[in-house]
Amino acid sequence: MTLKQNIIMTGLVLGWMLSADVLVKLGNGIAQNRTLFLLSMAFCALLTGIAASVIHHPLLRNNGTGDNVGVLVQGAGRLPAMTLTLASRTLLMLLLPTGLLVSAGFAFNEIFVYWFPNFGFSFILLALIAGLHLLGKNVARAAQPLFIGTAVLCLVILTLAGLSSSPDQAPLSVDTGFQFSGAGLVGCLLLFLGVDYIAPSGYQNSRVPAFAGLFLALLLFLFWSMVSLQHVPADRLQDSTIPHLIAARNILGQPGRFLMGTLIISSTCGLVNMLFHLTSEGFAALAGRRLLPGHPPGNLRRRIYIVVFTILIGGLMMSGLAGDDKLEAFIRAALLLWLVLTGLQCFAASRILNEVHNSSPVTGLITSFIIAVAAVVILAADPQRETILALLAITIGGIGLVSAYWLTKTPVVEIVPIHNQKKRNGGST
Repeated sequence: MTLKQNIIMTGLVLGWMLSADVLVKLGNGIAQNRTLFLLSMAFCALLTGIAASVIHHPLLRNNGTGDNVGVLVQGAGRLPAMTLTLASRTLLMLLLPTGLLVSAGFAFNEIFVYWFPNFGFSFILLALIAGLHLLGKNVARAAQPLFIGTAVLCLVILTLAGLSSSPDQAPLSVDTGFQFSGAGLVGCLLLFLGVDYIAPSGYQNSRVPAFAGLFLALLLFLFWSMVSLQHVPADRLQDSTIPHLIAARNILGQPGRFLMGTLIISSTCGLVNMLFHLTSEGFAALAGRRLLPGHPPGNLRRRIYIVVFTILIGGLMMSGLAGDDKLEAFIRAALLLWLVLTGLQCFAASRILNEVHNSSPVTGLITSFIIAVAAVVILAADPQRETILALLAITIGGIGLVSAYWLTKTPVVEIVPIHNQKKRNGGST
């Protein structure tokens, strides 16, 4: 993979990790759990890194499983692969942009131009990202380093400013005041989602983007969390829905608000851009294996899906869902399903590596088991778990039934490992 491709892929991996929702979780988490939160982030980053090393194992490319769906189909079966891919990608694509685009609109309205309609700006951002994808995948990919690079630069400036300036309050140690929570310990896994994104065709499979994204995110998370706690009273940080904005203002005043506003807008563009990539490529992989209901075999009609999802997201924003308390629960449901899908990909990849390449599956299987248990613990501790369970049951149940019926009408598309293809072709490919 070339340097340019590595940078683009790292930007896609960081799409969720630098979002405004993650910054909120960082501020609330460090105020509530102090040192334990820092240790939890390090543990979850390590666990995610292990999962990424299995999912992005170089040998998987040589086994006819060059994408997420291929790994799931061969390692977990067609029904789980089809059901969970459709359910996870659809929920993420519809819910995360609905909430974060509106948040970016409010940030632009309150920080930069107070007279500009916040929903108007949200729709402009949505149209911008959709337009990039309609121009072509390569155009949209090329924009990702700009979005994520801007967000990283803003956060680095704010962090360095916070480290070099004296807080208004007395310095507060992260060693005091923390409380143990099982859900808090493993909940940090939700901060590091995105490493399951496998490089698209034309890109050599590599672990570098996943590892680089994880390392950079962990480094920024650790320092920004500690700086936030030093510059904002813990009780205010813990209860706020905008701890990142409060910390930025306390660190650099009005320039700090401008930097954080820029970060929110650019990271939202990066997230929505990444989700369009993640969803369209997942659907394309399903279509290529005749696992996308209502779609003819072959290449995905990509631009149609871009337009459809753009219209649906716009409709959800206009419906008022972004102002509904249930949206946060729905987003947590989508993130939990993403976590479960990541664990299943790790499990499937481990099975493939063991069956085809005689590689030990223990590390991957243990990692996928821990991720599954963590998802259950996080769900059980959520105050809106009934709402989350209801959404997951309806989504997975409905898509599962459609998938099961579709599979009865669809022939199996065989995935032939490359070494078997050589045998069939007389030793050449």
